[in-house]
Amino acid sequence: MKKAVVGLAVTFSTLTATIDARAQEERAFDPDLGVLSTGRMLKAPKAARTFSPSSPGRVVPGQALDALANFKARSESAAEAAAKTHLKPVTAPVGRETIIGADTRTRVSPTTSYPARATVLITFSDGRCTGWLINANTVVTAGHCIHPGGSGGAFYPTSSYRVSPGYNGTSAPYGSCTARWTVTTNGWAANGDDRYDYGAIRLNCQIGRTTGWYGFFWTATTLTGLPTVINGYPGDKPLTQWRSTDLVRLTQAQRLFYQNDTTGGMSGSPVYYNRSGCGVCAMAVHTYGLYGSPPFSTNNHGTRITRAVYDNLVAWQNAP
Repeated sequence: MKKAVVGLAVTFSTLTATIDARAQEERAFDPDLGVLSTGRMLKAPKAARTFSPSSPGRVVPGQALDALANFKARSESAAEAAAKTHLKPVTAPVGRETIIGADTRTRVSPTTSYPARATVLITFSDGRCTGWLINANTVVTAGHCIHPGGSGGAFYPTSSYRVSPGYNGTSAPYGSCTARWTVTTNGWAANGDDRYDYGAIRLNCQIGRTTGWYGFFWTATTLTGLPTVINGYPGDKPLTQWRSTDLVRLTQAQRLFYQNDTTGGMSGSPVYYNRSGCGVCAMAVHTYGLYGSPPFSTNNHGTRITRAVYDNLVAWQNAP
C-alpha cells in the first residue's frame, strides 16, 4: 500500500511538472514575433511614431523604361512567372474574398500613376496575391501569401516569388523583382491565427525609389466610419489592377470590417485612405471575405495595423 501511495505521488508530481512546463511555454509564446523564411526570428523594438509617411517616388520621363531594362536582366517578367504558376488562386484558410451585392470595382488604368504603381502583383509557387511597397525594397502582403499557416506548414519557396509594381494586363511598366527573404508572424506561421495574418517580402531591387510607397499608421481609437480604398489584382480579372471603395463598418482590436468588393488574388492588398500628415496611408492588410456568423458573414475584412503590427512593419523595412 505504501509503495502505491509513493507511485501515485511521483505520477502526480510528474503531471504537475508537465502542466507547469506547458504553461511556461504558452506564456513564452509571442504571436507578434517575426519569423523569417531564413529561419531567423525578429523581435520588433517599440517604434516612436504613430505613422510612417507615404512617398510618391521619383518618376521622370523615360524612367519606367529604364527600370524595365535594369530589372529584365536579373529576373523574368511577371507574365513569364504567371505562366509558370498558372495563376492558381490562393485559398484562404477561412472564407474567401467576396463580391457583396452589385460589383462596384473599377479598373485602374494606367497603373503608372501613384499609388497604383506602388501596388504590386505577386506571383509565386502557390498562386497570385497583391502587395504594396512600404519603402524602396519591402512589400507588405497577407501572411497566407507567405506561409500556409499553422504548425507543420513551411514557407513558400523564396525563389518562386516575382513582384511586379503596377502590372497591367500584359505590361510590366517597372519590370519585376525577385525576393531575398520573406517574413510573417509567429501567430500565423505556428497557429494559423487570422489576427496575425500579414507578412512582407524583401526584394532584390530598389524599385520603390521610382514607384514610391504607401504610408501606414496605427491608432488605439475606433476606425469605424473612415473611408476604405483597396487596390489589388483579383483572380477573376486578366492580371489587371482594380479598385474598390467603401468605409470601415466595424472596428475590432485586431480586425477591420468593410464591404469593399474583392475576390481571391486581392489578398494582401492595402486598405487605405488619404490621411492628413501621412498621405496615402494604410490602416489594414486585406485578407478575408465572408464566413461564419455576423460580422464575418456580412463583411470582408483585414488584419488591422495595431501598435504591434506597426512595430513589425517598421522593423521589417529596416532589417538587413
